[in-house]
Amino acid sequence: MSLRNILRTSLVLFLLFPFLFLFFEFRIAEVPDMAELWWAFKNSFTQSLFSAVFSLLLGFWVARGLLSVTSHRLRGFFEVLCLLPNFLPSIFILLSALTVIDPFPMGIPGIVIIHTLINFGLVAVLLAGIIESKIGGMAELAYVEGASRFSFFVRGLFPLLKKDLLLLGLFVFVICFGSFAVPLIVGGGRGTTMEVLIYEKIRLSGEWGAATVIAFIQSCFIFALSFIASRGKGASTARESNLSLVRSYSGLVVLSVMSFMYLFGYLQGFTSGLSMLSTFYDVQSAIVWNFLGSVFLGLTVGVLTFLGLMLIAYCWPKLWFEKFLNGYVAPSTALACFSFLILGPNEGIYPYIKIPLVLTLLSLNSLFRMGWDSELHALESQMTVAYSMGASRHQTFWEILFPQLANRAGLLAGIASIWACGDFAVSRILAHQDLSIALMTETLMSGYRLNQAIVLSSLIIVSGVLCFAICAGGSRVLRRKLAP
Repeated sequence: MSLRNILRTSLVLFLLFPFLFLFFEFRIAEVPDMAELWWAFKNSFTQSLFSAVFSLLLGFWVARGLLSVTSHRLRGFFEVLCLLPNFLPSIFILLSALTVIDPFPMGIPGIVIIHTLINFGLVAVLLAGIIESKIGGMAELAYVEGASRFSFFVRGLFPLLKKDLLLLGLFVFVICFGSFAVPLIVGGGRGTTMEVLIYEKIRLSGEWGAATVIAFIQSCFIFALSFIASRGKGASTARESNLSLVRSYSGLVVLSVMSFMYLFGYLQGFTSGLSMLSTFYDVQSAIVWNFLGSVFLGLTVGVLTFLGLMLIAYCWPKLWFEKFLNGYVAPSTALACFSFLILGPNEGIYPYIKIPLVLTLLSLNSLFRMGWDSELHALESQMTVAYSMGASRHQTFWEILFPQLANRAGLLAGIASIWACGDFAVSRILAHQDLSIALMTETLMSGYRLNQAIVLSSLIIVSGVLCFAICAGGSRVLRRKLAP
């Protein structure tokens, strides 16, 4: 077997490890309580459905505002505002929302609120691109013909974009259905989702077989929906069109209000928390060590992600490998964590090894779909020419792929490192004590000390920015040093 086949198989086995390990470790002899399973499934389905619907409604409104911006630089600024909640760790949106909305509705309503706040901006950016590419010419013609906005929406825009809206809503639905961190914090006793049920089955009841069955059912359901959601492809337009019938500056107002809410909630809590700095004096040493722990976890995940993305590039192309990555659905977060939990010791340095491995396993496929696959497809013609001229696989990778992919891999690795610095759900399962700032922050949140939690969470931003800079900068250095 060639080195590429060995590496390709090893990567597939790593991604499938939680499923394979638990399948061989536990006999599926116990069936979960069907009433309990149906209740958790119903909660997951309900919160995902309403999250998708509200994200679409709010995202469509904001997308109309984005289309009103003619300056590319200003458009980029508003798009960054839209995408920020989706790329930042969820703990920041949680802290801001819990501070601004008082009392905060726990359960399904609370989960829907947080998921909508996180995803509406991503929907807005994607929807604005779809509208520009698919209905630009029609909108321009309708405007010239004097069609009213209402008539154009009812007879033109919505019928034409019906499939795209459905696929986009399905995409958000899948993201929310597999969410673990948000339901864990704001779900409460009435908002137990399938992810939380898996966590409770293992952590509280020790019912590994039942948890594995629940995770299998959830994974099959998400896989089916993910396969459908990945079918939609947007067309591209060659010129700018007059979209006056679609544009609305009120969308920018909505985006500004939402962004102000994030910032106001965070700054309000931060200001109030500064008056409580004296409460941190007794834990100064712990804060320093946990900050270093956050940086270590972030950098480790960044390095592993960079290596994973480059490994995918080295093993590319292979039809079955590409189909696997496109169809692969990351396992349940709780199940992946517990499979690593029972694998070897959990004291000393072992959490610092297991947590980065789990975070890399859970995020690698998401990063692959965030443009890495399109980058590889764009270079396939160059690879074909190189192979036809006698270049080896190794030579093609180092002389063609690595120089052109290193910077993008560094950026994606930097995003993964930010997620790692803000993780508390995975670390809460695998860590025997607080070993990062995110864990300390989550502990304060659980004790309803939100202002102190917000002050402490500022160190997550510092560690995340530091890790991102090192990953992005390090990839450029590697490109200069290693590329011919």
